[in-house]
Amino acid sequence: MVARELAVVTGYCVYEKKKNREIKNPKQIKLKNGRPAIKGTCASCGKAIFRIGKLK
Repeated sequence: MVARELAVVTGYCVYEKKKNREIKNPKQIKLKNGRPAIKGTCASCGKAIFRIGKLK
């Protein structure tokens, strides 16, 4: 088993109106149009946060 380094995933928090907030528990999802996205919770306020793009 190979240990992978987990990169910190960041996004825009709409509640706090701040960029580069860490996303806790990021999950890869797919939008209706087939584009990849990331869904999770904001590390500082605990609200839902969303970002379009793949997990790396």
